[in-house]
Order: sequence, then C-alpha cells, then structure tokens
Amino acid sequence: MWWWRVTRTPSESVGRAVSNQEQSKAFMANEALTEAKILAFTRAWYLALDQHAPAADCLKLVADDVKMIFPEKTLHGKNDFAAWYAGGTYSDGEQAPGVFNIFFDENHNVVSVESEIHGAEATLKVVVAWQASWFIAPEAKSRRVSLDAIQAWVVRATDKNTYGIEVVSYNAMAEPFRYTPGFSRL
Repeated sequence: MWWWRVTRTPSESVGRAVSNQEQSKAFMANEALTEAKILAFTRAWYLALDQHAPAADCLKLVADDVKMIFPEKTLHGKNDFAAWYAGGTYSDGEQAPGVFNIFFDENHNVVSVESEIHGAEATLKVVVAWQASWFIAPEAKSRRVSLDAIQAWVVRATDKNTYGIEVVSYNAMAEPFRYTPGFSRL
C-alpha cells in the first residue's frame, strides 16, 4: 500500500498554465491518455477538494454532462456538481449547502488507481483514504470521519484543463465505505 500527498496549491494544480493555455490545449488534445496522466489528474482532483479550490477551477475537471453518485445525492451535469460542491440549487430544485461548507480539515490520500485505457476514454478504480471533520450545531464538538472509499470513475480526454482529462462519471461509493474503527460514520 502506498500513499500520496501533493503540496501544490489549487491554482498551481488546476490553472498552472493559464498564460500558455492555448498551447497547452493543443498539446493535450493530441496526447493519448496514459496511466501517468491519469494519476496526476487524480491527485489534482483530490488536492482541489482538500483545499476547497474555487468552484470555477473544479468545473474545469468535470464534463458538462458528468454523472456523480454520492451517499446523499446523484448529480446530473456540471450545474448539479457546482451546487453540491459550493452550495446552491440542484436541477430538481432541492437546495444544497455545499460540501465545502460542511466538511473541513479534509485529507484525501490516493491509495491506488487502476486504469483500463480505451483510446480517449478510461475506466478507473480509485481507492482513496479520506479523513474530514464536520460540525453539527449545537453540539459541543465536531465529528471526524476516516474511511477508505473504493470509487469507480470514467474519464476522457479534453482540452478544457491542463491535464487533458475530465471526469465523465464518478461513483464515490462503488463499494461500501470501509470505516476506520473509532471514527464517526456519515
């Protein structure tokens, strides 16, 4: 088992080549998906979540028609993702508080990424160790969760970010969460 920690800021990870954006897009659009590119993208994704990167930066990492499955909601499209992430209204009219308004002191550590690459698309099995705290008023203390999540992703090549990859589908709970004993459960 191995662990990754990335120390770049979200702006370095997500928008690092803004001044060379057109050159970067042309380069990425012509480059095939590789395991190394997929791993770099996966690390950048979790770093953005850990550091509560601006929603606009995260939207560059998901397809317009993205489908995402979380314990609390299945999301359809980038607008649902933006509401889930930063708060707002889902496409079905339900209000979302935004996960970065709920969770804090988050750490996502990539345990493994298995990929099957088929041209411009790849299916991934991602194992991520996640720790986070949250507060429920008027409780005296926050809660802490620690778990391993086995996730199923589909990604494809794109020219909308410097990684040349976007998430098409994302199942955060492809298998039941594996909670660390002694920590809170979602």
